[in-house]
Amino acid sequence: MKLTRNLGIALIALTLSSAAYGQAYLSNPKYGPDEESRKECAANLSVYSEYYKQKNYVEAKKTWSQVFSKCPAVSKNTFIRGARIVKESYNKASEANKPGLLDTLMLLYDRRIEYFGERGDVLGSKAQDLYTLAPERYEEAYGYSKECLDLLKSKASASDLFFNMTLVNAMFTNQKIDAEAVIEAYSTVSDYLDMQLAAKPDDEKLQSAKANIDATFAKMGVANCSNLVPLFGPRFEANPSDAALCKKIRNLMQANRCTSEPLFLNVSVALFKLEPSASLAYDIAHLYRGVKGYKEMENYYNEAINLEQDSLRRAAYYYELATLTFGEFKKFAQAKALALKAIDLKPNFGEAYRLIGDMYASERNCGGDELARKAVYWAAVDKYAKAKEVDPSMTESMNALISTYSQYFPSKEDLFFHDLKPGDGYSVGCWIGERTTVRERR
Repeated sequence: MKLTRNLGIALIALTLSSAAYGQAYLSNPKYGPDEESRKECAANLSVYSEYYKQKNYVEAKKTWSQVFSKCPAVSKNTFIRGARIVKESYNKASEANKPGLLDTLMLLYDRRIEYFGERGDVLGSKAQDLYTLAPERYEEAYGYSKECLDLLKSKASASDLFFNMTLVNAMFTNQKIDAEAVIEAYSTVSDYLDMQLAAKPDDEKLQSAKANIDATFAKMGVANCSNLVPLFGPRFEANPSDAALCKKIRNLMQANRCTSEPLFLNVSVALFKLEPSASLAYDIAHLYRGVKGYKEMENYYNEAINLEQDSLRRAAYYYELATLTFGEFKKFAQAKALALKAIDLKPNFGEAYRLIGDMYASERNCGGDELARKAVYWAAVDKYAKAKEVDPSMTESMNALISTYSQYFPSKEDLFFHDLKPGDGYSVGCWIGERTTVRERR
């Protein structure tokens, strides 16, 4: 009964195939060396294809195996579908029969490369299937995976990249490779993945692959500062103009919290010379803060300001540079000018107003007499009041500062002696140059 049904399917499928393609296959050597073998190939191709579409992989395997052995070059689908058919058989086979089916699957991948090329892609699939079905053959699978990435590089699929890191983990766990090889592999895989994410930042498969790859790498515990510095330090010194190498070192050291190492700063500076950007200049400015390189900090803040296009980020850079100029260089007038530039870009920048207030309150030598020296607190309190006006979230902290510095206002007697009264206008001199209102201490 089953034989009759198979013949029926073959005749129907072959009739449909002939109707669609005429008798062209009869002259196509891919179907076989002679007319009889070509007819047989076409019939087997049609039968297994019909069963495959019905997901009847047991029946499909019988005629598929004939196509695979006698006319493999007829279609790439013979190998794509064949992999599914063989894996289905493997999953249902007894333990005694599994090794033979796995060998068939591996042979299938080799023949696909022979007839249709695409070596990199095929080796990636071969590695994944081999490790999934026979994890004890991890070393062989690793070889296929490594060659896959060597060939495809940044065009490797997210799955290929993830499996490569999985196999690197297996190799390391079994002491087949050392920590240096693991770091190199992770660095390469990460670079390829980052290239793909730059083009498709919202791709969920790529995001998932990155998360899993990072987790696998972290679990191995090989990347630490004591490994990274001696590994990459000499390479950087030998070729500091290699932007790709600088990026690789920066990414690895950043991911493993090695940013306080001198190598990280040196690599960052070298990379900035090769590929300047506002964000990198800003990072370098912060790195120099850690080593108290304040002049270098100033230079890189200025680089960040000059390169930045976003007004809010520029405002932040101006503000931080103003803080540095005030706190470390004690250049009050210059610091005030920078803070005002931040406010021009971000009118509700309460922290910048507070900073100017702090500058005023710290001035001890503005004016020729005691009242003039106390008048700076009027100007300081004005800025604190402005800070909470533009940014209500600062109200509590500004009220505290206003209360503190109001205690230093001139007394009623001081005002009387200078022929002033509350509410009068007053000009604060020196670098402050503010017009303010007279107030008395209460």
